[in-house]
Amino acid sequence: MKVAFKSLIAAAAFIAAGAASAATVTVTLGQTVYKGHTLSGSEVLTLGPDANAWLDTIKGTVAANGAGVVTATQDADGFYTDITMTAPLVSLNVDDASDNLQSLAGSGGITLTAPAMRYIASGGSLTLTDLNVDLNTKKVYATVIGANGVGTVTNVPLWDIDAVLGPTNIALPANGSGTFNLALQGLHLTADGTTKFVSSLGLARLGQAALAAVSDFGSIAMTLDSVVTLPPVACKVSFKTTTLNTSSPLFNTEVTVSNNTSNAATGWTVNWTYGKPTLLVNVKNAKLSNKSLKAYTAQPVATNATVAAGASTTFSFRGYAGGTIPAISDVSATLGGQTCAVSGQ
Repeated sequence: MKVAFKSLIAAAAFIAAGAASAATVTVTLGQTVYKGHTLSGSEVLTLGPDANAWLDTIKGTVAANGAGVVTATQDADGFYTDITMTAPLVSLNVDDASDNLQSLAGSGGITLTAPAMRYIASGGSLTLTDLNVDLNTKKVYATVIGANGVGTVTNVPLWDIDAVLGPTNIALPANGSGTFNLALQGLHLTADGTTKFVSSLGLARLGQAALAAVSDFGSIAMTLDSVVTLPPVACKVSFKTTTLNTSSPLFNTEVTVSNNTSNAATGWTVNWTYGKPTLLVNVKNAKLSNKSLKAYTAQPVATNATVAAGASTTFSFRGYAGGTIPAISDVSATLGGQTCAVSGQ
């Protein structure tokens, strides 16, 4: 029993340690780079037949709010056949250990307006905006802006969700892009949501009965697109080599070291190797050292040891290799301890 008890303690500690290592991070779509990817997305709320019938009963009208776009279709008799609200997704919460989505939030929404009708409603308006889908609790939260003294109320648990269809894990491809589609089916008004509908729209006995008859408010479809975002290169080194003239055995080389960061960087080196022994003379703005006149290293002088943010420094030299421009290889460079990209070899 003592061994078993110790094993239970060890197992509990292991589970606790694993739970502690997982972290939920907030990703702002279009801005935050999540594991090398930039995300964008949208959500589409589609009202179901029951919700359309309820709006017909109260003679309700619909309009867009904020970034939302509302499309409403009616038949020849004026009855709603289709109502959708499309809005951009603006953020999501994700477990960065498992890549499992926790929640997704949009911007913009839909406004419902009810006229005053005897026994149905005293009139009012209700805006449902900034929908936030919690995949863990299977609820849709919203900011509610209501008439009749309701005012603006944030984070209202509006609908319960029957089913979540599609992947909730956004394990992103190392290269290329990816698309993730989620569908939330079976939206049922919560008690709090029902209260906000009734009060904001001034629903009377028949209006409330029609609302209670809505068994399914509809669905929400969400799409996430990911694009690989390469990290910015901290620095760049470029070589430019030309012959002096057709009769000269010398060539001229300029090397530029660029700082692409938002901070000044101190200390740089540039290394390269010639394919044959090459004598370098007339060196400007750098100190050169070499091995066998083939493997060269350039370092700064006092005046250009620090390269300002977004700036660059250039050094130059003339070279002689028997009247030809020798090929170079094994080029590498650093600035402020960061590896630089190299071009124009």
